[in-house]
Amino acid sequence: MPPADAIDHGEASFARALAAFVDALRRANVPVSMVEALDAVAALEQIDLLERAQFRAALRATLVKRVHHEAAFDTLFDVYFTLRRAPAETQGDGQQADAEDSSEAAEPPGLADALLEALAAGDTAALRALAQLAVDRYGGIQAQRAGSPQMYYVYRTLRQLDLSNLLQRSIRAERARALGDAVATANPFDAVDDRVLRELMAQRLEELRRLVEQAVRERLLDVGGQRELLASAHAVPIEDVDFLSASPTQLKAMRQTIQPLARRLAARIARRRQALRRRGRLDVRRTMRRALSTGGVPLDAVLHRPRVSRPELTLVCDVSGSVAEFAEFTLALLHAMNAEFPRLRSFAFVDGIDEVTRLIDQSRGRLDSYQLLAGTRVVAADGHSDYGKVLTRFRASFGRSALTPKTTLIITGDARNNYRLDPAADALRALREQVRAVYWLNPEPRADWDTTDSIMSTYAVHCDGVHEVRNLRQLEAFVDALL
Repeated sequence: MPPADAIDHGEASFARALAAFVDALRRANVPVSMVEALDAVAALEQIDLLERAQFRAALRATLVKRVHHEAAFDTLFDVYFTLRRAPAETQGDGQQADAEDSSEAAEPPGLADALLEALAAGDTAALRALAQLAVDRYGGIQAQRAGSPQMYYVYRTLRQLDLSNLLQRSIRAERARALGDAVATANPFDAVDDRVLRELMAQRLEELRRLVEQAVRERLLDVGGQRELLASAHAVPIEDVDFLSASPTQLKAMRQTIQPLARRLAARIARRRQALRRRGRLDVRRTMRRALSTGGVPLDAVLHRPRVSRPELTLVCDVSGSVAEFAEFTLALLHAMNAEFPRLRSFAFVDGIDEVTRLIDQSRGRLDSYQLLAGTRVVAADGHSDYGKVLTRFRASFGRSALTPKTTLIITGDARNNYRLDPAADALRALREQVRAVYWLNPEPRADWDTTDSIMSTYAVHCDGVHEVRNLRQLEAFVDALL
């Protein structure tokens, strides 16, 4: 945690506060280089520092490179660069607590109507003021009780505001206004399209949610809740959470991250391929032949363009026990990027093996456990992993149809064979001879390999690469290197 004088930036110089802010970002796993910090200083010279929105935007543009780091940036920005306001007058402690803890607390007069008017007008300044009012009324943030996580107070406030009901009311009000305008102009076709209207209001409600979070942070700072804010900013980013130890909430957040991650990876890979196509060795013969049209002066060079090939992928994924979650994310990510592969086939196994390509395509990249177990032959006997039997059956049943010399075979699993006697390493060696490359992705820490019933080293000698892939960041790095 930074020293108290770094947080209380009113007593520190602006330069010290900015340096402390950059250090805090780094401690929160937001990568900020020295050059980027200097870029931030240069950007601040071009704006009005008294305009808070400009100040925040300049720092965000120069210091944050990934969307999943924005939450940590927003929290720390408010810790280091928020002007403190005078504490609001409150009721007695007992009366205040009773009112806040009641789910039927009386709503401040006119708050809902004011929110509807601000949403209809898209008035950000009014929404910010109303968000602060709602947090003061519903958040329950007091100096003697400011020990809960930031999101607890955000939840208390949003629960009372009832955003779902607010969305419906705002849509009805805006639809009525639009229909009234259409009648007044004798043109019934001027009514606002419901879908566009719903999206617009949903965006404005999302802005209200963001303003509520900001108001909670400011109120926590007023009552001395810096410790809670810093703890939330230094939480482990979702891309660094281990698959095998993730909570249900974290797994849900990971699933929401897969599609944006796939789009970023695809865009990055496309740019890299385009750059590779622009390179090449000089083709002297063709260059000189082209130079005949310019009197022998080689003005237009001809290059030998490198051929950028896309790998054909075959995935073989262990879906037993806890590693099933890891298999789900691997399959979802690669199927979301299927445009990058000329051919992609997926197989799942426990102690039996079956192709699941069609199931995953039908479920839009999501591996449905019920369909997987009910409609496939992934379980053949006792339902415990049997890598030896699976590799042997895969080679016999699918080796010719699924594998070619252009295929990259990816196997995912912890290589725990439940103390079975035959690991069938020869089957993996034979598969390696049929394909372009074999990679094994293991979701367990490398220190746990070859302990108890793990036989990772038995298979590693027949693989082109064995990778520890415990989280989304490592999975992204592997796919990026593969392509």
